[in-house]
Amino acid sequence: MTAAAKLDSVTVEWFSPGPTIDRYMASTALVQAVMGPIGGGKTSSGFIKAIVLAQQQRRSTRDGVRRFKLCVVHKTYRRLWASIIPSWWKWMPKTAGEWTGAQDQPATHRINFALPDNTLVELTVDFIAIGDNAAEDVLRGYEPTAFLLVEADLLDREVLIYAIGRAGRFPSMNEGGPSWSGVLMDFNAPDTESYLYELLVENLPEDWAFFRQPSALSPQAENLENLPEGYYERQIAGQPDWYVRRMIKNEFGYSRDGVPVYPEYNDALHFDPNLQIMPGLPLFLGADAGGTPAVTVWQHAPDGQWRGLDELTTAMGMVTGPTRFSDMVNRLLHEMYPKHEISGHVDPSAFYGGDKESKDDQAWVHIVSSRTKIRLRAAPTNNPTPRIEALRLPMTRMIDGHKPGLVVGPRMKVFRKGLLSGYRLRKILGPSGRYDDKPEKNEYSHVVEAGQYALLGGGEYNDVMNRGRRKVRAADEDFPDGVYAGGGRQSFARDDDD
Repeated sequence: MTAAAKLDSVTVEWFSPGPTIDRYMASTALVQAVMGPIGGGKTSSGFIKAIVLAQQQRRSTRDGVRRFKLCVVHKTYRRLWASIIPSWWKWMPKTAGEWTGAQDQPATHRINFALPDNTLVELTVDFIAIGDNAAEDVLRGYEPTAFLLVEADLLDREVLIYAIGRAGRFPSMNEGGPSWSGVLMDFNAPDTESYLYELLVENLPEDWAFFRQPSALSPQAENLENLPEGYYERQIAGQPDWYVRRMIKNEFGYSRDGVPVYPEYNDALHFDPNLQIMPGLPLFLGADAGGTPAVTVWQHAPDGQWRGLDELTTAMGMVTGPTRFSDMVNRLLHEMYPKHEISGHVDPSAFYGGDKESKDDQAWVHIVSSRTKIRLRAAPTNNPTPRIEALRLPMTRMIDGHKPGLVVGPRMKVFRKGLLSGYRLRKILGPSGRYDDKPEKNEYSHVVEAGQYALLGGGEYNDVMNRGRRKVRAADEDFPDGVYAGGGRQSFARDDDD
């Protein structure tokens, strides 16, 4: 995509960095967010989009002029003047139109130009910073057509809230109002605790659009033609993993208090927002027992791909008994998967452990098995190493050279966030810089470990331990009688009142 305009004797000629920005430029959503690596051309694209939108603005019913006002917002005036404003001047020189404003203070650029159809455009761009002020105090007086939130991951959520409320105030309705109004945002990948992850990944609102550029190290990297040769190779030299992950690979980051157990998980590769159930294939359930139980639902495709379809989780610290949890499982499977053959695997300590907790777990397994009518087997092991590897191996496996061995769908929200960052090895306090050798028990550990048990029981244990399927099946048959509800896999059926 290209854009060109003649503005007060200044020619603006721009070429799109790539397909992601093409989709961004074409969007008409109320909120449009672009996430990409450093050097991806995000902010410049936002500036060009504003110029294009100004040209597309409807003519005033008063005098026929197309009026558009953009408010560019950043966290600090230092960064605004050091980088953002000079970037704007590359496209729209300070000498074009009227520039007002002093260093480290708000600034405004007013530009008038004519279009080929002889209509006039009045483009106004305000530059402001939030600093340590409340978003309401800074934005209360602004009445623009649109906002551009630059490096939005550095801004508080309240800035976005007030920007949405203030956008569309210009031009006034007595001139016909704006053709489009809303909020543009750009940012580098934040960590998964950011409000941007919650809004754009977990709960994308209606009439919002989220555009994610490829990794700068991938063959699909964008804007390379506008960067020096070897730019990204120099950027990653000597940099820590968290920086490369977020700023270069464009992957959601993690708290530096710990490191992810699964750095192999690549959200751009392993997440499929359109994942659908495969008719006729059985379901594999994995369950983590106890007071904060979890269940994951999987299918194993004929080509070997593991497909994560669904999850049930309970909040950390909130005890959910087996009867209530069984009812939750029944409801999920009845509503979403009523015609599929189902089998499940659970932490084996729930069957034959010798400690006090295992007795409670045995009761949990019996109650859940009885109420759901699903045969729950003990997973082959609960040793952390094979458990972790049971998920890791399919992540690193490519089927036919191009298809990931594991994908998760949009209903696996907590599981997905766990793989990104939440399921982690916590940093040990002190100067050693070491991390625990076992994953931290937190709100993500139960659902991720439920996934581990599903894949262990579904056959990944064989690859982890380099054993044949016959040995695993023989081990299943060694479990004592009475630990199953029914014999063999059960078709899932429910009464109408369940």
